[in-house]
Amino acid sequence: MNVFRMRAGKLEVIAFISGFVLMVFELVGARILAPSIGSSTYVWTSVIGIIIMALSVGYWLGGKLADRRGYAVDIAWLALACAMAMTVMLLTYEGVTTWVAESVEDPRLQGIEASLLLFTPSSVLLGMISPYLAKLKVRSLATTGRSIASLSALNSVGGITGTFVAGFILFGMIGSRETLLIVIAMMVAISWLVVPRHQWKLRSAISAVVLVVILIPVSATSALQIDTPSARYTIFERDNVRLLATGPYAAQSGMSLVYPNELVFWYTERLAQVVEQATNKQRILVLGGGAFTLPQYLAYKYPESVIDVVEIDPELAQIARDHFRYHDPSNVRLIFDDARVYVNKTQELYDIVLVDVYGDAHVPFTLLTSEYGQQIARITASHGVVAVNAIAGLENACRSQLEALDAPYRAQFANARYAIQRPHESRSNMILIYSHQSEQWRGTQMLDLPPKVAYTDNFVPAERLQHACRQQ
Repeated sequence: MNVFRMRAGKLEVIAFISGFVLMVFELVGARILAPSIGSSTYVWTSVIGIIIMALSVGYWLGGKLADRRGYAVDIAWLALACAMAMTVMLLTYEGVTTWVAESVEDPRLQGIEASLLLFTPSSVLLGMISPYLAKLKVRSLATTGRSIASLSALNSVGGITGTFVAGFILFGMIGSRETLLIVIAMMVAISWLVVPRHQWKLRSAISAVVLVVILIPVSATSALQIDTPSARYTIFERDNVRLLATGPYAAQSGMSLVYPNELVFWYTERLAQVVEQATNKQRILVLGGGAFTLPQYLAYKYPESVIDVVEIDPELAQIARDHFRYHDPSNVRLIFDDARVYVNKTQELYDIVLVDVYGDAHVPFTLLTSEYGQQIARITASHGVVAVNAIAGLENACRSQLEALDAPYRAQFANARYAIQRPHESRSNMILIYSHQSEQWRGTQMLDLPPKVAYTDNFVPAERLQHACRQQ
């Protein structure tokens, strides 16, 4: 059998599919790290950097091998080997990410180490395919540029397609594991596009083993993981409380299984106290929905109030209905938008603004800027109050984090007070309260910080500040 030749069009199809698989694999990679390691910029940087590094190694190895051999059947074996490597990753990623999270403290090193262990083998093998495609595509020097350009273009189109299909469709319909099953199956399919009759018995056996292994159900755990286009959520129970988390550091929402109508977190109770003490509470804005436990609590307690809840992920509403007994109170309006975008464009005026946008112990950098502070002040009534859930501290690096959180509001409001959950710890939940009126909020004290110039939309070292505070 001549294993040098392939039918016209197959190379282009393989280029497209390999581009599709690469981008979906990269997106899945970042999501499977989220429950144990997080979803910060550090994690995304690690995933992207390690995969690009591995691809570079694969391009180099693939080029050398293609020049030495140049057999079309090699592509089949590379695709099948890549499917096998992804299968191993599928079976081991939970244990690997848990081990890395427990053995390495620095989140930057956690992301790098986990990415090296999980994504390097598959990415190297995936990278080795491209030089082979170029080698087999080029027939003469006169058409070299056009031949390679067409493969590169189709590979890029495949990557673009994979990005949109994964982000807009797959993550909203199925989980990360199921998405990974699809790309593994696609790599197996690629292996059969190439000279399908060559060594077909051995290839059939390996393909069958891969397909059987990926279809074996994983062992059930007490935690439920739900993927949406925006994030990966973990729902678990502890001490008769059902919790919602987007990463390893903290739960963002929770509901008591014994008293489901009561608030379970210190910070939600303190935010509710701010609303209780406020003189005017006709219009309330809540930035950050979570499982919507706080908005529902406020809606039932103050039926005459109109409560707008801004949440970036529309899928969270159904998650809250299914797992946290959210009942869509008639005086709550759910607005699915980015918090900063909504604050910029709304023309509403609010008596109370509650800011609870922490996700996995970090706050979006767009809510740490002077421009944001100006917009918050614009939509807050002159008699109104802004209460912010913060994770920071009064000493050292966590004080720097507190100053960054405080500065946008302090520049706009005359009075600032705070309450802290664990005053003797370096890092704790804090409630920061801002108003134009000089009011003594129960259980708070004056926030005595030196005036700081707020960061701007152009520059906010949010990850560095949050990382330094966590390490304190």
